[in-house]
Amino acid sequence: MTLKQRILRRKKARPSYPIVDVNNRLTNKGKGFKVNEISTTKYNRYNFLFKNLYEQFRRVTNIYFLAICIITLIPSISPLSPATSLIPLIFVLVVTAIKEGFEDFRRYQADSESNNREYLVWDGTAFSKVKSKDIQVGDIIKILNHQPFPSDIIMFNTNLDDGICYVETSQLDGETNLKMFKANQETNTLAEDQLVQLKAQVECELPNNNLYKFKGKLMIGEQSYSLSEKQLMLRGAKLRNTDWLIGVVVYCGKDTKLSLNQKNPPSKFSTVEKRLGRSVIGIFCFKLVLVLIGTTLGTIFHERTGKDSWYLWRHDGYLESDGIGLTIVKRFVSYFAILSFLIPMSLMVTLEVVKVSQAKFMEWDKFMSYKEKGTPIDETGATVQPVKKYMSVKNSNLNDELALVKYIFSDKTGTLTENKMVFSKCSINGAMFNNAINGELYEYLQKGQDDGVYQFLFNLSICHAAVVENSNTTEDQLNIANIKYQSQSPDEVALCDAAKFNQFIFVNRSTTHVYINVMGQQVAMELLAIMEFSSDRRRMSILVKDPQSQKILLYSKGADSVMMERLSQQEKSGALLQKTIEHISEYSKEGLRTLLLCRKEIPLQVYEDFASRYHNASTLIEHREEEMERLQDEIERDFDLLGCTAIEDKLQDGVPEAIDYLLKSNIKVWIITGDKQETAINIGYSCKLLQSHVPVVIINATSTEQCQEQINEIISTHIQGQDHHKISMVINGESLTFVLKDHGDAFLRIASRCHSVVCCRVTPLQKALIVKLVKTSTKQVCLSIGDGANDVSMIQEAHIGVGIFGNEGTQAARASDYALLRFRHLTRLVTIHGRYSMVRNSLCIKFSLYKNMAFFLVQFWFSIFSGWTSQTLYLDWLITLFNILYTSVPPFFIAVFEKDINETQIEKNPGVFKDVQDCHLFKYRTIFSWLTGAFYHSLVFFFGIYFLLYNDDVVNQWGKIGGLDMMGSFTSTFAALTILFKATIEIKNWNVIVHIGVWGSMLVYLIIALVLNAIITQIPLMYMVFNFNMSLLKFYLMVIIMIFIALLPDFSIKFYRRMLYPKEKHILQEYYVMKVKDNKSPDVELTSMK
Repeated sequence: MTLKQRILRRKKARPSYPIVDVNNRLTNKGKGFKVNEISTTKYNRYNFLFKNLYEQFRRVTNIYFLAICIITLIPSISPLSPATSLIPLIFVLVVTAIKEGFEDFRRYQADSESNNREYLVWDGTAFSKVKSKDIQVGDIIKILNHQPFPSDIIMFNTNLDDGICYVETSQLDGETNLKMFKANQETNTLAEDQLVQLKAQVECELPNNNLYKFKGKLMIGEQSYSLSEKQLMLRGAKLRNTDWLIGVVVYCGKDTKLSLNQKNPPSKFSTVEKRLGRSVIGIFCFKLVLVLIGTTLGTIFHERTGKDSWYLWRHDGYLESDGIGLTIVKRFVSYFAILSFLIPMSLMVTLEVVKVSQAKFMEWDKFMSYKEKGTPIDETGATVQPVKKYMSVKNSNLNDELALVKYIFSDKTGTLTENKMVFSKCSINGAMFNNAINGELYEYLQKGQDDGVYQFLFNLSICHAAVVENSNTTEDQLNIANIKYQSQSPDEVALCDAAKFNQFIFVNRSTTHVYINVMGQQVAMELLAIMEFSSDRRRMSILVKDPQSQKILLYSKGADSVMMERLSQQEKSGALLQKTIEHISEYSKEGLRTLLLCRKEIPLQVYEDFASRYHNASTLIEHREEEMERLQDEIERDFDLLGCTAIEDKLQDGVPEAIDYLLKSNIKVWIITGDKQETAINIGYSCKLLQSHVPVVIINATSTEQCQEQINEIISTHIQGQDHHKISMVINGESLTFVLKDHGDAFLRIASRCHSVVCCRVTPLQKALIVKLVKTSTKQVCLSIGDGANDVSMIQEAHIGVGIFGNEGTQAARASDYALLRFRHLTRLVTIHGRYSMVRNSLCIKFSLYKNMAFFLVQFWFSIFSGWTSQTLYLDWLITLFNILYTSVPPFFIAVFEKDINETQIEKNPGVFKDVQDCHLFKYRTIFSWLTGAFYHSLVFFFGIYFLLYNDDVVNQWGKIGGLDMMGSFTSTFAALTILFKATIEIKNWNVIVHIGVWGSMLVYLIIALVLNAIITQIPLMYMVFNFNMSLLKFYLMVIIMIFIALLPDFSIKFYRRMLYPKEKHILQEYYVMKVKDNKSPDVELTSMK
């Protein structure tokens, strides 16, 4: 970027967001706020044609073929009719334009629906209906229940007490649970008629794409009040369980957080696409060599023979001869045009269409669908029938890349497990309780015993962010027995349910109080502050005041590794902690998730000092989060230990079988989790990632030196001087910190020998760093799979990202290339659909390159006998329709329907996945072998007919010796039929559609040839030449002989390889065919496959 551009960019940058005057359109008009009309379309009715053409001609291939079209428009230098290049190019451009136009029209329909939705906006006298696109910053707006928010709005008040409301944000972050928001106390006490007359200003931060953070300030007169994300209603979210909400619009249109998050995902290209690009460059270089040869020999022929052959350059009755410079230019351009078809023009469009078709087959696969168990409940509370859901494809470009996967990195919770938490056990004051979910703790209290049980249950019921479904402000309006909780975290729902079943029932939460029913008694704790959970903090705390004792209490819960260091010195050295650690270890070995619960009493003076500083920090515009986190860290210390909880998260159905299959398919599987080491190891054995016959090495270091020692010991024991036996590895997050910083190469030396790895106590950032380390160092294709927002970075870092539609929302699914419903579907996606896509796409590309090389290289051989004059052998319309009609269908059907092995055989034999894993189906060697075959076939097509007709004067229908037209007709027929018969040799999976496509293409060629040679304008050139050929017995005999000579080597090589050097796939093919013929089960498992 130049200095001038930087200066201009700085001038355009907005130093700050203008202050919003509430309910004052006149004042806000000149402040540069965005309009609320949204347009996500790429085109409009006026620029579609020009912009689409511009986009398409940004592709080098289209520019290349456009140059060819321009050459063919110059009759003096082009041996071809303009139609030969124009029609195929127009066909490609039109198909692409229709595809993009349809996609853009769907975006336009969605935009129109959103822009024309009506809302209630205060017009100075009453709330009147206004279309969404006409809403402006500063407007006071009233949102009704179930209405989506049209812009980003600061809420002032709702119909619920304390100004709280419930919002569904599934369109923003994919989370289906309801979130509670609350208005400022200064506005939620105002009536509707006071709000609409409010004279206030709102100061906001600059628009940004962070959905979870907002800093602002509400100024009423001389008073200023802090605004946070708790008062900001985002465009795309929906008001739920709240009759109405009144607020002021602060961000419109492109300034809203939803719009700022709508960015195109990073482009990903498969290995096949990259190799195809390089192969096309290679073919282009080969073409240039032929062009230079033709130009050189053509110029020599012109200088030595052409100048003296007046009949070659007579034009309009005058004798004209070109100079050597003009001759070189003409020959070069002519050969450049005539050999341009060595590169298939429609290949890229064909690949785009077939990849979309393959994606649809994946989405329609009933074996990758899932119907939720139980009876779902809709918004009205009525039960509905569970709907079968299907996976979705977000990036079909990577279909064939799935077959190359060598590493799979998987999250655990929600990906391998159900993420439906069940409270299993707990430890309180050193005592274990194994049946707390059935009221064991309540019975314990009923017996007059306590031992910390009361405070433990009180912590469970008060320290959380869960909300009550269909909640109102007072617990009297609720049927306590039917209370259901919703939370972003399934763990919190399990903890609240456990407290509820022991008669500690969370009823409601307002801006000032938390309401709990404790064993039939109503308790209202004054709410002073909530310190929310985050992946960095790994804990949550709530500060409350007991109205009876006037004590200020801080309840907290979090990961044991975080909470233990925050205990008081007395607790750290006490026996209770040691006993609790033993219980945590026991729970971890059972695969249970644990949390530590704590509390502390805060002196009044300490609280007042903290509250003052905390309030000041909450009103800051800059560095608000940092200052608040510092204060939270300061007060969340010196806790008293209450106990720990153990929550069960069951594995999904089919997970052990899926992982075992992936390991046998030569795919290395890594589980990356935040669980403790014992829990992670237990889960590893449960899901067959760790196996009893495979040694497990553990890296668990507390310093970089210790980490180096452990790595060196593992290398000397299991790597150096050892056979290639399998090992598994377990490593914790602290050790990974040292590995990522200092020991990456040594760690990868071990990891490359591991067929499975378990990473525990890992942070979300470390997940992405692990994937990046393996991806960049091994150069192998990596796949990441997860279900939560903390997995997004890992998913986007991998070559292929797979998301799971989970209970934690659909953030991972939205950021992924493929979205599944269950982990077990991954095996089918990778080893069946991925394998088939590789087989299909590689064969489609190789066949497309082959057919164009075989058919059009004949033109070069003909130049030898035409004085290197670039005279064309084929009829122009046969050239034009070659890639559009009579040879376009077989490669397309190959890419859609081809199956080298029946899927039932793949399911029984995971070893066959290795056949495609190294991309040997599309290596440069295999591409070269196909092009070599095309080279041979082109020689047969031309020189075969040349020698068969040599000294054999066939008389045509005019009584003359058949010349150029007859030979061109013979050659084009032999070439077209041979190419189509070559497809029959390669196709393994025949169905009705494929039969129609292949044999129908032969029929289409014959019809085209008959129609073209019957056109009256072909007199006296090709008129009735093909009809005459079909009347000759020699023609039919030569067709048979030529096809036999051309395809004999292909058939012989395949026969030789299958009979003498058969692969596993050949055995499975034959076994399947034999069993189907005998009407027996075709399932077979080859035990020899490793």
